[in-house]
Amino acid sequence: MRLASLLFFISSGGAPSLVSSQPFANCDLSSYYSTLEKSPQQTSREKMHNLIKSTHRRELPYTSSSEQDVWDGLLATDTDATGQLIQLIYGDKEVPAIPYGNNNKCDLWNREHVWSRSRGVGKEGMDNTDLHHMRPADCNVNVARSNKNFAQCGTVDKLSNCESPAHPEAAADTQKDKNSFLPPASKRGDVARAILYMDLRYDGDDPDTENLVVSDCPEEVPNGAGIGYLSQLLQWHLDDPPDEGEKNRNEEVCTNWQGNRNPFVDYPELATAYFGNPRPLPQNGAGYSCSGPTTPPPPTPPTNDPPIASLIITGVIDGPRSGGLPKAIELYAWPPTNDPP
Repeated sequence: MRLASLLFFISSGGAPSLVSSQPFANCDLSSYYSTLEKSPQQTSREKMHNLIKSTHRRELPYTSSSEQDVWDGLLATDTDATGQLIQLIYGDKEVPAIPYGNNNKCDLWNREHVWSRSRGVGKEGMDNTDLHHMRPADCNVNVARSNKNFAQCGTVDKLSNCESPAHPEAAADTQKDKNSFLPPASKRGDVARAILYMDLRYDGDDPDTENLVVSDCPEEVPNGAGIGYLSQLLQWHLDDPPDEGEKNRNEEVCTNWQGNRNPFVDYPELATAYFGNPRPLPQNGAGYSCSGPTTPPPPTPPTNDPPIASLIITGVIDGPRSGGLPKAIELYAWPPTNDPP
């Protein structure tokens, strides 16, 4: 991870590329969310979507010989302190940052769309080059992942069809079958937060984009814009919380490249607030039930409003109809409230 004023890289073609000097203001954690009416934890999904959309101030070209592109962005966001090594998302290892690219030998690192292009991202639009879900990947492992949904083996396919590791060049704890791909444990939370961000960020209003939906039943999402499986991604998010490297990457993407942040890295509790709790893990390849809602209902966001009290009848005083002690009832407020001034 590098946060520097001016940085030069040598691309695979030999031309230097320049990383600009902090072009976007208000990208630090405290400033970025300061325009919200409520705290981030109490902000509705709609308003958080509006924030990360309105502050997404730069669309990178996918590949360019004349301006900064996704290659340059990944060289800034995913290299080590020296700039010589780059971290691969599914290999969970570092390799030389240069050379890179796509070649017939598939022996270099290349660019992975964590939300697959064939699942609604396509080859145009801001989602195609959004660095919050773009990651360096081993070329062969990228091919092995293909456009598979994220899940452990046995979710929607028989365990007998499982391969682990997912590829000889992948991390030892990866898995794949014909439908699913399991990233390494140390990167599962990173993958989950990238997917949750894409669902929140893209609703189809931007040119050349679809309404991206992460779901336990992704094949039922309109326009082929679904990816799965939400429940396992939510669990990975809980099991593998953001580390310092992921937080620094979030800062770098905002400050030097796009102008927006991933709120699930900054405030992990928003995942359950917006997407609900994970459903139980399917057994023996049974998959998730798709007869009802394909996403868990989100819980009600917390508020600072005082609780609503209930009045409970705790006693009845039955006096005579005329004269003497009148009829009355005794009431008790729950939860207890302070007496009014």
